[in-house]
Amino acid sequence: MSDFAFKLYEYNVWANQQIFNRLKELPKEIYHQEIQSVFPSISHVLSHVYLSDLGWIEVFSGKTLSDALALAEQLKEQTEAKEIEEMEDLFLRLSERYILFLQQKEQLNKPLQIQNPSSGIMKTTVSELLPHVVNHGTYHRGNITAMLRQAGYASAPTDYGLYLFMTKTEKA
Repeated sequence: MSDFAFKLYEYNVWANQQIFNRLKELPKEIYHQEIQSVFPSISHVLSHVYLSDLGWIEVFSGKTLSDALALAEQLKEQTEAKEIEEMEDLFLRLSERYILFLQQKEQLNKPLQIQNPSSGIMKTTVSELLPHVVNHGTYHRGNITAMLRQAGYASAPTDYGLYLFMTKTEKA
């Protein structure tokens, strides 16, 4: 599972970059434009994903879930206000932090006890929770795709199968 978890995280980084690349091709105002959807704007979606990912790496690194949630709440307004290039940089730096952490193989199977304020204590490992981080990102990239379509724009393909095809296909 540990190698797969790491590869899955690499996919997550690639898929996020596909979204950033597409957003930078579009008119700048689309990023903060209000759209009738689950989130009020694409900037809010990316802020949410970033803060969630930040929270999980904090938990993986030994912080409590309560501390991670408090950090997310503290940073929420300022991340929502950032421009697309600034968010892309935050995602890049966060992915570098994840990769450095995940390259320490012993971290993947490190036992975690996470106290959720509303549902008790969960005993798990980083490798068991990492697919959740990726799945969460996938879900919200879907939100962004729907929001872009609502605004009259195509999104970027971020399918895992496409990622595999692009990274595992030999050039003829």
